[in-house]
Amino acid sequence: MKRYFSLIFIAVFMVFSVGTSSVEADNVKIDYVALGDSIASGHTPYGVKVGRGFTDIISEALAKEGVLGSFMKDFASSGETSAGLLETLKRNDVQQSLKEAELITIISGANDFIDELYNPEDESMHVDISKATALLNKVEGNLVSAIQRVKALNPDADIYLFGYFFPLPHLKDADSKIQLQLAFNIVNSRMASIAKNEGIHFVDVASAFDAKGTYYLENPQDIHPNEAGYQVIADQFFKYYSIPLNGPFPNPTLEWGKKIEKMEIVETDKKWIVTLNKSVDPASVQHSVFVVKDGTQLMNISKEVSKDNQKQIIITPPKQGYKPGLYQLMITNNLTDQLRKPLENTVLVTFKVK
Repeated sequence: MKRYFSLIFIAVFMVFSVGTSSVEADNVKIDYVALGDSIASGHTPYGVKVGRGFTDIISEALAKEGVLGSFMKDFASSGETSAGLLETLKRNDVQQSLKEAELITIISGANDFIDELYNPEDESMHVDISKATALLNKVEGNLVSAIQRVKALNPDADIYLFGYFFPLPHLKDADSKIQLQLAFNIVNSRMASIAKNEGIHFVDVASAFDAKGTYYLENPQDIHPNEAGYQVIADQFFKYYSIPLNGPFPNPTLEWGKKIEKMEIVETDKKWIVTLNKSVDPASVQHSVFVVKDGTQLMNISKEVSKDNQKQIIITPPKQGYKPGLYQLMITNNLTDQLRKPLENTVLVTFKVK
C-alpha cells in the first residue's frame, strides 16, 4: 500500500518571487541483463530461436529515452529450467555482467513443469500431486537461490521476476487444460510471494496476456508468443518500472526560501502531499516540482494536482520506489496558482530512505 505524507507547511503564492538556478543531472545509463529461458531470449512461434522479444522491447524503450548503456540477453537460453538458471549464474562472464547492471530481469520455471507434467505427443497431463508439490518446492528453492545470488553480486540493481502466461491455450483436452491452468496459477502465486519475500519486483503477466492467449500464441504447435504477445509482457513490466531521467533540475545547494529536513526515515513507496493556500495551475506542476537523489540523480516521479483538492499536489515515487539514500524534494517558483501568480518562497525538503 502506498504511504502518504503531508508536508507540514502551507506554501503561499504571491506576485513576486526569487528565481533558482539549475544544474544538469548525472548522465544516467542503464546496463540491462536479461536472464531466463526462451521467453527471455525472444524465441518466435515459428522456430526462430532469437527474435524480438519482450526484453528487446524493454531495451528499445530505454534507448529511445537515451538511457540505455548496454543490453545483454545472450545468457537466456531455450529450454532453460530453474536448475539451469543456477548453473548459468556460476559463469564468470554472467557474474561480471550482473555486477555492472542497473536492471536485471528473470523469467524461469515454466520449463520445469512443462517437461515434467505435459506430454506433447498426445496432449496428456501426468499429474501426481505429491510429485507436483515436490517439483513446485524445488523450483521455488532454485528461484530463491538464484535471486539471492544475483542480489549478492549486485545489491543495488533493480531486479524483476516475471510470472508466466498460460502457454497452452489451444489445448483440446479440457481436463488437461484445466489442470495445467491451475498449476500455472499456483506457480505464479508462488513467484509473487518469492519476489515479495526477497525484496524484488514481481511482474504479473497472466492477467493481461491470458484473456487473448490464443491470439498472442498464434501457432497451436508452439508455446512462444508473437510480437504482439511480447509487447504485452513488456507493457506489464513498465507498469512497475519508471525509466530514469536525464535533464536539468534546480540546484539544491543554493538559497531556498524555506528548508525542511525530515528526520524520520521515509519508506521506499512514500507519496507526498503538498498543500498550498490557493488552487494550483495544473500546467505549472510538471516544470516546478522535482525529486533528486544525493543532489545528482533526477527521479522520474509522478506529480499532479489532486482531483479532490485543487490546492494539493500529489507526488508519487518512481514505480520501482526510492532506493536507500538522501533525497531532495524541490518546489520552485515556476509553480503558479490559477491566476498565474508564482510561489512566494521556493521550498527544499530533505528526506532519507532506508
